[in-house]
Amino acid sequence: MPPPAGGMGHAPIDSTPPGSRHGEDMRFAPALVLASMLLSVAPALAQSQPIRVRNMATISATGIFLAPTGTSAWGANLLGNQFLPPRAFLSVQLGEGGGCRFDVRMVLRDGREALRTDVDVCAERVVTMVPDPVIAPEAPASPPPAAAAPPPPGTGRNRP
Repeated sequence: MPPPAGGMGHAPIDSTPPGSRHGEDMRFAPALVLASMLLSVAPALAQSQPIRVRNMATISATGIFLAPTGTSAWGANLLGNQFLPPRAFLSVQLGEGGGCRFDVRMVLRDGREALRTDVDVCAERVVTMVPDPVIAPEAPASPPPAAAAPPPPGTGRNRP
């Protein structure tokens, strides 16, 4: 049937009672189903992609270690006998089914460490490691200057 004169068609009939959002919710149902499917697949998908561990120290790192959060099972040094220069990153491929939450430890050439706990690597794909700042030990206080000793008797100024 052709539209009435003026080019306007009939508006769809809305049988939803006033104040109800039932009709609107139904329009979004397919999107909600799709979103829930994607959220359930997201951790598995994220685990199949490598994460990056970035060294933000001013010196090279000699070790990068991961442990599932809540355990003390640090894995092997992911750097092996290599170094990770400042501002560089290491790509790490996580195993399937390993979960998303890890503790990450970086050991620096000078022995300092950076530790981040409970990192959600499925959400945070680049893990930035920053060690605690180096605090120079305070120099011991120097002894106060010695008071000038009086000249020995019979010299210069102390004569009667």
